[in-house]
Amino acid sequence: MKKCRLFLLVSLVLAFVAGFGQGEKSSDFSRKLSDAMGNTRIVISGTAWFGYQAILNNKSATDVTSNFNNYGFSPVFLWKISNRMFFESEIEIENGEFELEFAKLSFIVNDYITIGAGRMLTPFGAYSENWEPKFVERFPNGPIRATGESHINRGAIMGIDIRGGIPLGSAKMNYAVFVSNGPILDQSNGMIQYENILDENNNNKEFGGRIGILPISNSTLEVGFSIKHGIAGNQGDSAYKDIAATAWAIDLNYVTDIKPIKSTITLRGQYNSLKVDNANYPVEEGAKATGDTYTFDNQQQLYYAQFSIRPSLVRSKFWKNLELLARVNGLKDPKDAMWGAKDENGDGGTVIRTDLGLTYWLSWRASLRFAYESKSLPDNTKNNEFLAMIVYGL
Repeated sequence: MKKCRLFLLVSLVLAFVAGFGQGEKSSDFSRKLSDAMGNTRIVISGTAWFGYQAILNNKSATDVTSNFNNYGFSPVFLWKISNRMFFESEIEIENGEFELEFAKLSFIVNDYITIGAGRMLTPFGAYSENWEPKFVERFPNGPIRATGESHINRGAIMGIDIRGGIPLGSAKMNYAVFVSNGPILDQSNGMIQYENILDENNNNKEFGGRIGILPISNSTLEVGFSIKHGIAGNQGDSAYKDIAATAWAIDLNYVTDIKPIKSTITLRGQYNSLKVDNANYPVEEGAKATGDTYTFDNQQQLYYAQFSIRPSLVRSKFWKNLELLARVNGLKDPKDAMWGAKDENGDGGTVIRTDLGLTYWLSWRASLRFAYESKSLPDNTKNNEFLAMIVYGL
């Protein structure tokens, strides 16, 4: 039955592509493919950074609280193979470790459809594809991360996608749908791993996508809606083989100039929700649950909202290069899970982090960034940090 559903989905995707391209003759399509052997162009860009961290509320005399803690370089390769075909890739070199961030080959079918394949940034929400790169991010670090390796709103997948844009009168719409190797369920505790480059746990794939709406004619506002679903359990274990993980997200980005205060403001944010089907997991020693196994409502929410203001319209070069930022982050793990931040009673709660930042733009490609971050845990303890970073993007 699963193979039938997969065959039906693939057939629908092929019909969708053929429908948009039916106005082109097969000879024209073949000619465009042959263009791949024509003139090519390669552009290399990237980002370099160096960071500092100071833990402010650690009073122990034996703990190290101050460090130059982060450095890296991420070269990005853009290869135009033809007018219809291009390749993009990024290698991230951070703190001495190398990782292929993404490597994707894309083919432009027509004005409304582009087909891509490879290791790609997840087209789920706006953060992973649009806001995570360090030359885009304004703070010294990103929003709060989900517990463990769930990667709800960031990371890469291995698969194929179809994307494009559609005009809606004075408004616009963009879309992306994808099929990728599916998520992995940790059968010892119920946690999800999304960055599954090889599908080693089952033959099922994950399906998802995002629709972005730009309702204003000048495109200053975009609102996005995303969803993804996949079987995460091990196909060799009858107790977990049908356990699925479903996630959805809403994102918003608004950028505009306000002439009365001679400033540019940016408002962006994203809300993510993850739901895993109920299953039984082994009880760890010292846990509140009794018996050999237990189950819980396996839902996780992750969100952040960010505001910045930059007096970019004033004459003073110093003031127009300053940008003030504020960000609120939240993470809510399952209340009865064995993992996640806990309150005094051992129940899961919400982690809130407040970030205040200042960025000075040395040029359009280089910036100095400073931030004060205060994290409040469910047990009423707080972690406060000062962060600084210099970033250069080419």
